[in-house]
Amino acid sequence: MKNSNALYSDRLGTVPVGRLILKMSGPAIFSMLVQAMYNIVDSIFIGAFDATNGVLALSYALPMQLLVTAFAIGFAVGTGSVISRKLGERKREEASLAAQTGLLLSIFMGLVFLVVGYFVSHAFIQTYTSSAAAQTDIADWDLVAEYGGSYLTICTCCSMGIIVEIMLNRILQSIGNMIVPMITQLVGAITNIILDPILILPSGAGLGATGAAVATVAGQWFALLIPIIVIAVRKWDIRIFFDKHFRLKWNILKQILVVGLPSVILNAIGSLMYMLANLILNAFQNAVWAFGIYFKLQSFVFMPVFGLNQGVMPIMGYNWGANNRTRFYEAFGKAMLMAIGYMTFGLIIFHGLPEYIVMLFSPDTAEKAMAGVEALRLCSIPFMSAAVSVILIAMFNSIGHGTKAMFISILRQIIILLPVGYLLSNYTSLGVTGFWLAFTIGEVVTMLTFFPIAIVTMRNGFIKKNKEFEMKSNISDSEWLKYLDSQDRHSRKHHETINWNEMA
Repeated sequence: MKNSNALYSDRLGTVPVGRLILKMSGPAIFSMLVQAMYNIVDSIFIGAFDATNGVLALSYALPMQLLVTAFAIGFAVGTGSVISRKLGERKREEASLAAQTGLLLSIFMGLVFLVVGYFVSHAFIQTYTSSAAAQTDIADWDLVAEYGGSYLTICTCCSMGIIVEIMLNRILQSIGNMIVPMITQLVGAITNIILDPILILPSGAGLGATGAAVATVAGQWFALLIPIIVIAVRKWDIRIFFDKHFRLKWNILKQILVVGLPSVILNAIGSLMYMLANLILNAFQNAVWAFGIYFKLQSFVFMPVFGLNQGVMPIMGYNWGANNRTRFYEAFGKAMLMAIGYMTFGLIIFHGLPEYIVMLFSPDTAEKAMAGVEALRLCSIPFMSAAVSVILIAMFNSIGHGTKAMFISILRQIIILLPVGYLLSNYTSLGVTGFWLAFTIGEVVTMLTFFPIAIVTMRNGFIKKNKEFEMKSNISDSEWLKYLDSQDRHSRKHHETINWNEMA
């Protein structure tokens, strides 16, 4: 007979791990592929509208878009990590408060980016176009600035739709629901793809970059309706929307920030890397165009691995909280193998068909097409090493070690890639080829550095948790609850953690 007291999230600790990963990650992988597709669709239609100026404008706008997404995903990851661990510890009330606190954070971020987008967008694009105009004459830089400024202003000012959507979907994923986020992504993608040709091309409204921005934002806000409706009409393990029980509590907010802030930085590093890379690549003809194309296309490879992360993080977080070492390690190992397998497939595609892929973006010169082909082939060499790093990031976030996850991203994208890329491209005969090769150096060094750290962290973490569980088993339930209650009141007063030695 089915246990009426069982929670929906309990399956994270009971269903066979391999089947659970596929069930949890499958919808997320599909939704991420859809997300990658409609990220690229904008550039394809803009390429048909204006192959040089339009694609460059979107390439220069991308870092700010990545920054918005970094804040949205970062705090959503922090919220989801807290919810999963609290459910594993059977603390439903704290899990509910974490969900509501995360929702409040997402609304606040949307208001912040409304202001930032209005005042910063045009100046941000002009920083790049001024630098590029002084070094090359391959584009109409005034037109690039106009396209990019309009596109970025609309996307940033109206970003609350995607920020709240990401938060709600991460909350649902943290309690084991992957179907709603998949449907959400599908609705957003279909809306965007339908509107792109209507709003961008001369045969439609002919709005160009402005039309691309309107299509993107419309897709995001339509997508947001899905989780709002589903959460409103169904009962969940936790309370997600604000109610009379909600109180903003520092200890819950602190736990979200401990994972969320490093995750924001982790995701923002991609934006920073892209900004600085564009400044370096401005010195080389067609390099910014090629890098923009590669960055859009590589999402087809990385996005499904990020989807795998979304599926496996609640599993690892739940079993970490429940002190189930066997299921935790099994989830970690199988996710690693799946990620490496998928990235190997991506490597084969990028090396075997780059000429055909680049032609999707309507390059107007042979030199531009050749630059894109070289970028795809060389930047994809370290895909398998990158797969290891991405799963390590998911593991560290799932157990609350967000700082380690952040340093993985800093090392692979900032500390190694940019300095090595700058030196090889400017002080050797390799030129821009040296910058592409720096991707391999950064990924391999990062993997070799952090894989041993991950093994030690997991082992030591379970040793500590086993000691805590042994201490708990040596006293009666009434004594244990009495002690926790006294320690909870003490920690609220003095902001200290439980003294396990005193309890024992």
